[in-house]
Amino acid sequence: MSTFTLTEDYVKDWLKKLYTQDFSLIDPELQWTIGSDKKDSVRLTGVYTLNSWFEEVLKPMLSRLQPVENPGVDPKCIDIIGNNKAILEVESQATQRNGNPYNNRYVWILIFTDEGKVVKIREYLDTALVQEVMQTNP
Repeated sequence: MSTFTLTEDYVKDWLKKLYTQDFSLIDPELQWTIGSDKKDSVRLTGVYTLNSWFEEVLKPMLSRLQPVENPGVDPKCIDIIGNNKAILEVESQATQRNGNPYNNRYVWILIFTDEGKVVKIREYLDTALVQEVMQTNP
């Protein structure tokens, strides 16, 4: 029997770890779906593993944004459902390399294992803004 209890503080800690590239709370079998099941290299939608998300989503986006001192997202709402699901509304603020703002809002549905690792993420965001970043910041 697991001793893991999903709480709002646990989810906030998970977010901090994610944005410092500490993936210890992510299951190796992670399935991360962004926007739709169809892969689109401009809007960065599709289904990813942790490694493919890192290479195909995070790296291309970070290369088109100005560096920030404290990367991450600001959780606006965290709802815990049972002991294995969290629904988050988060915001991010950054500046594109071309000087335009990149202020996006996301909804993430996280599914946790009995050991407290995220095994599934369903993410919704403004993919038109992602497309702008990808196309106007070579």
